[in-house]
Amino acid sequence: MSEKATPRHGDAHSAYQRWEMASFDPVPPPPPPDPNEEAAFEAELQRLREAAHAQGIASGHVAGQALGYQAGYDQGRAQGFEQGQAEARAQAAQLAALTASFGAALEEARAGVANALVDLALDIAQQVVRQHVQNDPTALVAVAREVLATEPALTGSPQLVVSPADLPVVDAYLQEELQAHGWNVRTDPSLERGGCRAQAASGEVDASIGSRWERVAAALGRTIPW
Repeated sequence: MSEKATPRHGDAHSAYQRWEMASFDPVPPPPPPDPNEEAAFEAELQRLREAAHAQGIASGHVAGQALGYQAGYDQGRAQGFEQGQAEARAQAAQLAALTASFGAALEEARAGVANALVDLALDIAQQVVRQHVQNDPTALVAVAREVLATEPALTGSPQLVVSPADLPVVDAYLQEELQAHGWNVRTDPSLERGGCRAQAASGEVDASIGSRWERVAAALGRTIPW
């Protein structure tokens, strides 16, 4: 068997004393700073300061640009709005002038069409009247009765003057009425068939075809001989 070494009393006391004293020794001071590391720290701090300063300048520049852009945008928008309004007013004036000229042209065209229609109607009416008085022997009857009913009535030997071609019509349809009103009948070759004149001491009524036609044309603004 091997023998275990038994520590001696003096050795144990010495080991304890070394631990105890070592455990309560003061903390050694930190080593002095390395000049190189301190210089690097200062350089890094300066770099951060410069970066922050540069960033602040850049931010201010961007903000200034934004403000300037907004101001320019507002000004440009206001100017554009005013210019747009001016252009709109100019275009509206042009449109109004165009509308007025178009309206005048339309009225002129309508007037031209209306005049052409009146002329055409008068021309047609003239042809119809000519055919009517030639083909209807009794065309004089209605005209003569209108003359007899004229107010004020003609007085002083009233006479109904007719075309010789209409004398048979007067004898057949109007003789009794003329005698009842005290009228006489005579003929005039210058009168066209279908027309007549009434003559008396108090005045005259021209109911010839030509005179009646000219009155109708004058009422329509025309001077068209029969």
